[in-house]
Order: sequence, then C-alpha cells, then structure tokens
Amino acid sequence: MDQYSYAQIDSIVFDLGGVIVNLDYGLTIQAFSKLAGYDITQQYSQQSQAEVFSKFEIGSITANEFRQGLTQLLRFEAKEHDIDQAWSALILDFPPERVELLRQLGQQKRIFLLSNINELHLATSDRKFTEAMGTDIGTLADQFERAYYSHLVGDRKPNASIFQRVIDENNLDPARTLFLDDTAHNLVGAQQVGLQTIHVTQDRPIESLNLLNL
Repeated sequence: MDQYSYAQIDSIVFDLGGVIVNLDYGLTIQAFSKLAGYDITQQYSQQSQAEVFSKFEIGSITANEFRQGLTQLLRFEAKEHDIDQAWSALILDFPPERVELLRQLGQQKRIFLLSNINELHLATSDRKFTEAMGTDIGTLADQFERAYYSHLVGDRKPNASIFQRVIDENNLDPARTLFLDDTAHNLVGAQQVGLQTIHVTQDRPIESLNLLNL
C-alpha cells in the first residue's frame, strides 16, 4: 500500500526503468529467444532472474563474464554485439514530459535516482537520454542531486541496506522522503527503513501523480 503525505515530502528518490524510461521486457526476451532458437522466458523475467543477471546487476562480474554466463545459461552462441543488442532491447525511450517534470521537481525538492542496473543498460540509457533530450541539459545523472546505480555501489533493491545508504549519505529524513518504483517488491525494503512509497504503474505514471504539488 502506498504510504505518503502530500504535506511532508521534501526529497524524492526515483527508480529509473519503468518510472522515467519506458521499458518492454518482452523485446529482450524475444531477441534472446531468436538468438537461442527457443523461448527463453523461463530463464529471464523481471521478477525472477537467474544468478548471472543478479551478479551483473551488482557489478560482481564483468560484461564479458556476463556474456559468457548468459550464453552458457541459454545454450547459444552469438557475437558480442548481438548479445548486447538483445540485452538492451528492452530500453525504449525517455518521454520529454517526464524529464521536464524532473527538472521542475529538482528546483523545488532534493531528487535522487536509485536503479538496479548494469553497465550495458546504463550505457544504452545514457545514449537514449541524449538522443531524446540533446546535450544542453547534461546527462541523465545530471538531472539528480545524486544517482545510485546498483552495479557501481555493489548493492541492489529490495535490500534495505541500499535504501539506508541513500538516507545516510544524504542526511535524509525517511518520513519526509518519497520513493517511487514500478516493481512492487522493491517498495518493501524502502518501507523497512521508513521511506514513504508509491507504486508506479503504466496506468499511474509519474506525470499523473501531481508531484509538483507535494
């Protein structure tokens, strides 16, 4: 259940995928299924990932080790470029109205980014952000006071520890800090450390939440 009070929020922590950038996991599943020659849905999904995905997400294996582990798991061979293309197929676009919302919010409140991500997806996200917005406003990370990427900090949602890290390093008051994510189980760790939460869905994107009036 969402837990927040409009009158009390002074800091907002955003997830990236499915909240700011649009995603379609089906495109990556389709791309890998095509490379492998069979439906790989069971091996890869948003909710339940094989160990190789999780390791890559916390930066404990390199991109090359990830590619090797992935091709072993899915039992196929492909060129490095084709693997990377399939892996990043899920990353769609940055709606300009969402980026503008972030820019406006950043003038009113402290805003942060907290993403379960890996180096290949981050590179694609950065490229697509620049394609959508140009270079005049800086990079994706520049839109926030600070960006936390799981593969760079060695921790991931829904672990309470990564939320506590964001709180401690930025002297945030959890009761006055809102966390938004499109994956419901990621909200649990946030709530464990006292953060207020909103579950973002396709039917309830961030631009519909009236965040500027918090």
